[in-house]
Amino acid sequence: MLKVHSYEDMTQVELYNRMFGMTLKTSIYFIDGLLIDTGTIRKKKQLIPMFKSWSIDKVLLTHHHEDHSGLAHWLVAEKNVPLYCHELGISKGVAKSRLPLYRRIFWGPKKPYQANVVNETLSTNNYMWQIIHTPGHAKDHIALYNANKRWLFGGDLYVQRKPKSMFSFESVPELIKSLETILTYDFTTYICSHVGIIEKGRQVIEEKLSYLRSIQDEILFLHEKGMTHTDIRKKLFPERHMIQYFSLFDNSPVHLIRSVINKR
Repeated sequence: MLKVHSYEDMTQVELYNRMFGMTLKTSIYFIDGLLIDTGTIRKKKQLIPMFKSWSIDKVLLTHHHEDHSGLAHWLVAEKNVPLYCHELGISKGVAKSRLPLYRRIFWGPKKPYQANVVNETLSTNNYMWQIIHTPGHAKDHIALYNANKRWLFGGDLYVQRKPKSMFSFESVPELIKSLETILTYDFTTYICSHVGIIEKGRQVIEEKLSYLRSIQDEILFLHEKGMTHTDIRKKLFPERHMIQYFSLFDNSPVHLIRSVINKR
């Protein structure tokens, strides 16, 4: 399933992956010749005709995960457009995809692609985009700031206001630092790769930052009292969710807790 929306001079394409009673949505954005993320390879039949019809000058990946880079190989090979990412994502692009089963099922593997290192700014015909390194969800994660519009494209920094579970590769302390960083920019609209366009964007980022600081303090307090990771999970995050079972607990509250304790 695919939905296309217009927002000012930007096109948003929402992609829906449904399986085992779960629906995961992700969005890609096209503005001023710039394609932000490529979508998953599982949606290539719907996306490739769209890409062929667009005048794409540049492609920028917010990070290397396959729901964001699944069609990067096709765009470089067939459209011959320059593709950019953070320097830490270059090796991820050329590496052969080795994904856990649940990610192969939901998103599909990505083919290796060649990317260029993005600088601190990226120019399009009408805009100058500031590139902000924002790790926490991925080491190579970046955000984009458009000062003219006061927009901030945050990739996967937001996704949920109060996460109670995280992937094994995520880090609460790094997310806190990255949210603090983007709040130094004068934005009003926050554009998320999964939730979509949030017009009161600064407010939701402040709310998530407040939550993560609070939960970090609670975890450290309980850890100081001698509680184990499992004890802390049972106290703070007793509920289980489908994604935890489906991912074989690659997504789990324990990863959230461990990231806080190990990064002290």
